[in-house]
Amino acid sequence: MTQPHLVIIGSGMAGGRLLDEIIRRQPERFKISVFGEERHPNYNRIMLSPLLAGDVSKDDIVLNSHEWYAKHNITLFAGERIIDIDRTQKCLHSDTGTELNYDHLVFATGSRPAKIQASGQQLSNIFDFRTLEDVDAILDSAQSATHAVVIGGGLLGLEAAYGLAVNGMKTTVIHRSGHLLNRQLDAPSAEMLRLSLKERGIDTLLNTEVAAFHGDSAVTSMTLKKGGTLLDEKLHAELVIIATGITPNTRLAQSAGLAVNRGIVVDDNLVTSDVHISALGECIEHRGETFGLVAPIWDQARILADRLVFGVESAYATTATPTKLKISGIDLFSAGEVDGNADDRTLVLQDKARRAYRKLIIRNHIIVGIVLFGDVQDGNWYFELLEQQAPIKHLLPCLLFGQSYCSNLQDTHDSTRHLFSDKEHQPDTALTGASV
Repeated sequence: MTQPHLVIIGSGMAGGRLLDEIIRRQPERFKISVFGEERHPNYNRIMLSPLLAGDVSKDDIVLNSHEWYAKHNITLFAGERIIDIDRTQKCLHSDTGTELNYDHLVFATGSRPAKIQASGQQLSNIFDFRTLEDVDAILDSAQSATHAVVIGGGLLGLEAAYGLAVNGMKTTVIHRSGHLLNRQLDAPSAEMLRLSLKERGIDTLLNTEVAAFHGDSAVTSMTLKKGGTLLDEKLHAELVIIATGITPNTRLAQSAGLAVNRGIVVDDNLVTSDVHISALGECIEHRGETFGLVAPIWDQARILADRLVFGVESAYATTATPTKLKISGIDLFSAGEVDGNADDRTLVLQDKARRAYRKLIIRNHIIVGIVLFGDVQDGNWYFELLEQQAPIKHLLPCLLFGQSYCSNLQDTHDSTRHLFSDKEHQPDTALTGASV
């Protein structure tokens, strides 16, 4: 029996995970070809920040080597970009002249860095932070630079700033919002984060944007603006990283005539507007949502592999994903909503001296938001309660103090109950929530 030809456009983490899932199920099911614009095989992109900081090597972050592809009879076209897709003939062409027919095509084209509105971006030493080549170029520039600026106070920007600071550079983060990680933290926890970054040599400019970069051939300074007003004093910078978010990479899908909105539009089975083409990862839009974290993409790879290999259709549904920051000595955990609604119950435990912060947002006796800074050991427990939508009314008196405290208190309560032989003298509050 002839193997159907499965072609995957994109050799990044989404495409690589899909390959893993297919091979785990039925390695001989397809003849597989993979196209990747980067010359490297699949690597762990979320480890670029530790790579920049010198905590890991390039070899440490490789997920699937060239030998792995050969072992599994997968043809990898590394450094080749697909430029045309003929959906009628089910044929595609690359920029090097490769022409292939497919039985089923998968888009795993990922995302591209979001751009900012500032003049002078053609100057050298202004970098994105998305690929191994970006890290190589940044480290090369860092050898002769002393002051770096990172534009963007999200996860990627802060991790990049830490990598530069570890390399001995004076580092400043410019963020357009009023506090760092504004999608993951509230203002009090973000202030603790700012102070912790300050101790690591990272300064922060909030409510600030870049209007223009200056320099002859390489960047040397920039003009800033606040609230639309240009600031007189220029900020010195010899190296700049722009990390202001990502945009789904939809250009090829759009040119092929697929339905595209913010991302490549897919249904619950991750099928595009063409039944012979699927998509997953950062390039897609599912029910109006796009994706930038690993956990949902892993779920998509599993669901898509089940359908491709076995014909089993399991509808993909978005779930909450916890956020963590990869900076040594700074622990934070965030999931769900950050601020909640006016009618929500919000529990907060804060110790400014220790920089410890816990915030739980509760709606209809269910946790809908978690923000932890400093002590995050109960993060997974809180997230399990959130994910399962578990009623927590009976835990309210102890919830902020964590799983161990609640367990010990429950044990004490259960022991006390056994001391009473009739309901008349039995305690009616404790952890029952009757007093809430």
